[in-house]
Amino acid sequence: MPPKKNVKGSGDISNKKESIEPEQKNDEELTESDKNFYRGQIRDLEERLERYQHKCDELEVKEKDLSSKIDNVEKEKKDIILYLKGTLAQKEDELTDLTETFSRHQQAQEAERESFELQLSMLRHELQENKEKFTSENMALAGKLASLEDFSMQREKLMAERRSLEEQLQNQKEEHQAQIYNLEKKAVLDNDRLKKEMLQHVAAVAAEFRRVSDQKMPETTMRAMQENLFVTAQLQKLSDKTQELLKENDALRARERQLKIENGITEPLLHEITKKNVANQKVVHQLTEKCKQMQSEVEKCAKLKLEHQELLDNHSAVCTELDALRKKHATVIEVLNKTKAEAKTHRKELEEERMLRGQIKTVLEEAAVALKEALREVPKEEDSELKVTVRRNQMMQKLLAVLDSAAALGNGPTLTEFMPEVACRRDLKKVSDVKRPSELRQKSINLSHFKTGDLGLVPRKTHTTSSKMGNLSRSVYTSPHNVASVSVPGLDPILAQCSIFVGVIVAQCWQFWQLDSGQCIWAVIHPFVHPESGNRNQAELFLLACQIWAFIGPNCFGYLGI
Repeated sequence: MPPKKNVKGSGDISNKKESIEPEQKNDEELTESDKNFYRGQIRDLEERLERYQHKCDELEVKEKDLSSKIDNVEKEKKDIILYLKGTLAQKEDELTDLTETFSRHQQAQEAERESFELQLSMLRHELQENKEKFTSENMALAGKLASLEDFSMQREKLMAERRSLEEQLQNQKEEHQAQIYNLEKKAVLDNDRLKKEMLQHVAAVAAEFRRVSDQKMPETTMRAMQENLFVTAQLQKLSDKTQELLKENDALRARERQLKIENGITEPLLHEITKKNVANQKVVHQLTEKCKQMQSEVEKCAKLKLEHQELLDNHSAVCTELDALRKKHATVIEVLNKTKAEAKTHRKELEEERMLRGQIKTVLEEAAVALKEALREVPKEEDSELKVTVRRNQMMQKLLAVLDSAAALGNGPTLTEFMPEVACRRDLKKVSDVKRPSELRQKSINLSHFKTGDLGLVPRKTHTTSSKMGNLSRSVYTSPHNVASVSVPGLDPILAQCSIFVGVIVAQCWQFWQLDSGQCIWAVIHPFVHPESGNRNQAELFLLACQIWAFIGPNCFGYLGI
């Protein structure tokens, strides 16, 4: 921030012109030591500029890294959002498909279940009717079968009897034939024998008759008649027996014809019963097949129920997964919003840091320049009191403008913190024409964190001096109302007070910028302790070190070489 200038009329302008002329003369009369001093100062400033440029480059690289990280985070966020949206849409599509398939399966299952229940009830009714019908038929068939078994047993018995009778008849036929043959043979033989005997007997009888006829004719006739009667009686018996056998044979043939008729009647009945039995077996087989089929359908229904339960479980799992994904999406969106907010805050902080860095840099440069000019200003004997006063007022205005700019930024104390109220009012009346920025910020909150005693010139309430500060003059440790009365030989008191303000600004900038204490002191004091700077007053350096004492620590004298 450039120092403000106070316009006081034409008198001040003339005084300034008069003061510029000796300055130009002084510039012409620069010695070789001053040139070397300025060269060293320029080198020092170039080094500081390089350091600041290096730090600025580092900050820019950090900013680029942060921006690239933010871009990567935004890209990742967009990718995550797109991926989550895609997965969410896919899960929703899958959920809708699953719900549709589930509803279709449920409807189909309900329809199939109703149809199966209807079919099952019909089949149960038919099965019950068939069962009752077949049980009645089976009972009737069982009765018929029992009667058939009885009939078959009777038939077998009859057949056995028939076979036995046939065998007996055959045997009897054979015996009868044999007997007939034997009888016929015997009859033939008997007839032949009888014929022979008759012939012999006749011959004998004839001979006897002829012999007896000669003797007794009636006795031989009686014996022949008796023998004839005996043979006829035997023949009558044989004929009666053959007649009985023929009658028995006719009865057996009639029995055989009756058995053949009964067999012809029972065979078709048995064939029909066997057909019915085979048909019943087929019906029973079909019923068993239907029962097995119904059991398989029942198993299919159970499997469908299990699949339906699995679909319900999958649907619940998909619903829970969808809820988890939604929660995750919400958390990711929250994290994304947080990262966005953090990125915005980081950007704002970065911009504020940049602005504050630039302002602090300008304030530091102006403070260093003003301090150098204030410390270099040595009144000459030939200068008039008016010129000295004008230069002093100009220097005071510059220092006050730098101090007010630092106080406006919140990086330095105001002038009222170092002066009592009366002195402040008196000084403000003297410089009433200068419009300072601190007047515009009277209602704002004072952001400075320094209090009375932070400079090291005034002891705190619980302050104990170190061993290194024991040699300091007691006049330095005065009350805050007597700060302006600090007297150093060879140094103007007002310039000393201004140097105090500028030292506070430098220390405040050091604390804010977090530079090394040695770098901070060396940046301000280097031009005055340079070996080529000539014989500078050591009291100035001592006063400046005391001013920055509270912000740098007890090791500050090591950097000064005192």
